[in-house]
Amino acid sequence: MKGCDLSCVWCHSPESQGFGPDLAFVQSRCIGMESCGECQRRCEYGAITKCEAPEGPGKEPVTYPSVDRDKCTLCLKCTSVCPSKALYNTQRLVSVEECMEVIRHDKKYYENSGGGVTISGGEPMSQFDFCMALAKTCKEEGYHVALDTSGYAPTKQFLDILPYIDLFLYDLKHMDSERCHSLVGAFNEVILDNAVMLSKVGARFQIRIPIIPHLNDSEQNIRAAAAFCLDIRDSIDLVQLLPFHTMGENKYIQIGKKYHAHVNPPDNVFMQKQLKLFKRLGLPVRIG
Repeated sequence: MKGCDLSCVWCHSPESQGFGPDLAFVQSRCIGMESCGECQRRCEYGAITKCEAPEGPGKEPVTYPSVDRDKCTLCLKCTSVCPSKALYNTQRLVSVEECMEVIRHDKKYYENSGGGVTISGGEPMSQFDFCMALAKTCKEEGYHVALDTSGYAPTKQFLDILPYIDLFLYDLKHMDSERCHSLVGAFNEVILDNAVMLSKVGARFQIRIPIIPHLNDSEQNIRAAAAFCLDIRDSIDLVQLLPFHTMGENKYIQIGKKYHAHVNPPDNVFMQKQLKLFKRLGLPVRIG
């Protein structure tokens, strides 16, 4: 689900941050302006121009569309004429029933695999009414429901949706509130308080801890995260240590946003050290 009230420096899904549409361009899908050019002809605002890009050693450059984001009004008319879907809208409006039609199509797979439905985002709780309706319908039809959340939402909303959620995939981004605010755009008191509250009323957790070099990978922060997990350990099914990756960088290019997480993924030696820390504390843990 699109939309998130946080702005994590390391976010790997920039297309899910905003609540509205984004115009994305995937160069590898484009057949070239010489062969097509429909997008430029369709744009009424002069936001699309030609830009040459090399195709590889010994090959002639190919001309691709370049989008001036300052001129683009997000009318998205260019997407309707792009034959290869190189230009597309990241937003799609759907109803709960349309979602359920897709889910029901895979019902046998869920039954055979023991899987279910994960409601994710963005932050699904930022579209609470839809999230609630979808979770409730899924539970009424017998599906296992997981909610992937940052925990940054009103406590009452979590209490209201709890009867329809079997598992919370719950992020711990940074344990220091001031540092959390500088890295994700919000203080962490609400996030931590919601986790404690949910643990007291029967929620089950899969705690997810992103490991971002130079941002939240200090020994002090990771030990604080482990200590917090100990406080709610009876509610935790698994702790996931998620090493930073760069696979989201190209998405920023596609939607014309600036990429900020210029760090390298943590090495395996470092990740194994953190894994051992959580295991020594008796917590169920894995990497990834």
